Amino acid sequence: MNEITEIITAPFMETTRLLNNDYVCVSIIGKVYGEYERIEEIQRVTSLNTFRHYYHLKAKDYYACYLLYKDILERKGIERLKTDLINLAVTNNKSKIALLGYGIGDEFCYRHILSDFLTSNGVFTTELTKVDLNVQKAHWSYNIYKDRGHDNLTDEFVGKTLENCNWIFAKTMLKNPHWYTLRSDFGNNEVYLSIVRHIRYFGKDEIFQGILYRVFYVGSYKYWTMPEDLTNESCDLINRKP
Repeated sequence: MNEITEIITAPFMETTRLLNNDYVCVSIIGKVYGEYERIEEIQRVTSLNTFRHYYHLKAKDYYACYLLYKDILERKGIERLKTDLINLAVTNNKSKIALLGYGIGDEFCYRHILSDFLTSNGVFTTELTKVDLNVQKAHWSYNIYKDRGHDNLTDEFVGKTLENCNWIFAKTMLKNPHWYTLRSDFGNNEVYLSIVRHIRYFGKDEIFQGILYRVFYVGSYKYWTMPEDLTNESCDLINRKP
């Protein structure tokens, strides 16, 4: 990367200082929201967009955010990423790149995932502010649904109970045919929430259209809940498909 002499990571609040010091400032999460000076000068990298992670981030499900962003980076690939950064440097006639995200201090931030990806692929980066990478890695491994635990139900009980539910075909999602059952139709709120905890605790991680689902397989079906239900208690429906 001869066209680039330095790559650093930093929070958006440092944008003005970095621009004044001849850095190309680059958002690594897509569109930038907030009150930042010279926000219109912040560049973007194609396909590095986290808008579909909104509910994961709101729920502080950083484990999901990490897996999703890492998937974005791996699908993009290091060579395309390097090319994009070089093109930004050449287009702006500068040799220094600043990769920007929201997190301040030890708060979770996607820029540290990107930095780790670049470093592991031989592209050296430094962080402008003081950040403990071990804290960031703890964020990445913290699975909020595992932390909430489960109620020691058996898979057999969960499977039989769900099999006997009233299932409604999702008519508005014909491209992804599936069925759902409503909490209001279940009849026993306590058992329903225990099943939700079971699905979220034991479900396998599956990425679909940029969102991470915990998908629980039992019998002839797979079951999942929606990330926008930020807590188990806010979950009003369970989905399934063969």
